[in-house]
Amino acid sequence: MILGSLKSKIDAIWQDFYNENMAQTSEIVNQLTTLMFIKMLDDKQAAVEAQASIIGVEPPQSELTFKGGKYKYYEMINGEKVLRFEIPYADLRWRNFKHLNAEDLATRIKNYVIPFIKDPNNTAVGKFADYAKKYTFGFDDKERLLTSVVDKLSDDEFDFTQTDVMGDVYEYMCGSGISGQYRTPRHIIDMAVEMMQPRLGEKIIDPAMGTAGFLIESARYIQLNQETELLNAQKKKKFNSEMFYGCDNDTNMARIGYMNCILHNIKSPIISIDSLLEHENAKDLIGKFDLVLQNPPFSGSLVESATNGQILTITKTKRTELLFVTLMIQLLKIGGRGMSIVPSGVLENSNENAYTSLRKELVDRQKLIGVISMPSGIFAAPSKKGSSSKGAGVKTYFIIFQKTDNGGTDNVWFYDMQNDGFSLDVKRTPIEGTDIPDIIKRYKHLSDEKSRSRKDKSFLVPVDEIRAKNYILALNEYKDMPYCEREHRSVEEIFADIMATVEQEAELRDKIKL
Repeated sequence: MILGSLKSKIDAIWQDFYNENMAQTSEIVNQLTTLMFIKMLDDKQAAVEAQASIIGVEPPQSELTFKGGKYKYYEMINGEKVLRFEIPYADLRWRNFKHLNAEDLATRIKNYVIPFIKDPNNTAVGKFADYAKKYTFGFDDKERLLTSVVDKLSDDEFDFTQTDVMGDVYEYMCGSGISGQYRTPRHIIDMAVEMMQPRLGEKIIDPAMGTAGFLIESARYIQLNQETELLNAQKKKKFNSEMFYGCDNDTNMARIGYMNCILHNIKSPIISIDSLLEHENAKDLIGKFDLVLQNPPFSGSLVESATNGQILTITKTKRTELLFVTLMIQLLKIGGRGMSIVPSGVLENSNENAYTSLRKELVDRQKLIGVISMPSGIFAAPSKKGSSSKGAGVKTYFIIFQKTDNGGTDNVWFYDMQNDGFSLDVKRTPIEGTDIPDIIKRYKHLSDEKSRSRKDKSFLVPVDEIRAKNYILALNEYKDMPYCEREHRSVEEIFADIMATVEQEAELRDKIKL
């Protein structure tokens, strides 16, 4: 989460764009995130070089984005490969051009650095070119703006080798109005991944990935917990190119998500720019995944003619919050695990058959494991204009299940999260007493939950009781709410007070008449 001086610096950069009459949010994000990516490449290499120098060796050229010697850029002209330019790799590094004068800086970035990162043959940046086809340099005749932004991003506080800094900057900008979207808070992503415990070799997908937070945190979790196994060349290869899948139908989001993966050591994430809900886009992915993590769009709709027909066999609806849960069931292989954030209606609505049929699918055909009730203010992210971004304030739940296609639900675990460590107003300032460590601890020891009272923060509910309540999964349907006995004054005492007040009013009126 962006706070303090870093927040002020991001705001100052944003203001620079406004001052130069570049006020369209999507264009600001397009230009700013590309510059951030360029700096991140240099930051990442600097970290590799520093680590190698500690042990007195040179890092392998294969690990470097900016290698020794010269970079050569070719174009195909009339079917022939023609050298357009060559330039020392060193001249493409942020540290070596950030101090150039305005005109030279613009020339270096536009004519050399941008072609470098968009070069489809440049393996050092993976498949970034696939996601940057529509990007065009936006600082023509705005050299002063470019110089200002580069200068501000060069601040030491923008060290993009730090996972939290980079992720939080993205999150803050997205919470500030990118495409009207809002982002999953970083600590909520961390909690989800810690609970689901991704493992090396598993195929993991987020079908509505945004900036790829779930994928990034899954990769980080594996790197921390299976560090030794990652030394194996074959397992490392799978980690780099076979494990992490993402999808977003917004080109900017797909590009940002891809950049985020590359800079968190996922060298070849499989990212697509489309909607897996539509047509046959998901046909090659059905039944392929061990883990699905998602926070899909709420309150969207999709016309039936455009919706993947296979999804509609489970839930016949236009509502995206239902379609995405159905999609994740289909993406999972038997035995795979799913965790999704859903709006309260998915678990509470009893008036529409589509909601009930989806809950029946989770309870009766799959193995529903847990339901976490989250406070309404978790997604209250402020926009640049001070209002709440889309989706703010909505009541949400986490659902956790395993795909079996043969049932298996016995007891469903409920947790009443009341504190996520931040205030529930739009400011979201840090507070004490977060429930997150307790949630993770209890989830990892579900066998200990059997003895808990329903007055506790968490408890188990037998599946038959859920069926008897028409598959409603709202926490308050099962939790014993504390009853506070209060003493009330007698009717006679209250009436006497009322009469005394009437008499006082009469006396005042009489005095006024005098």
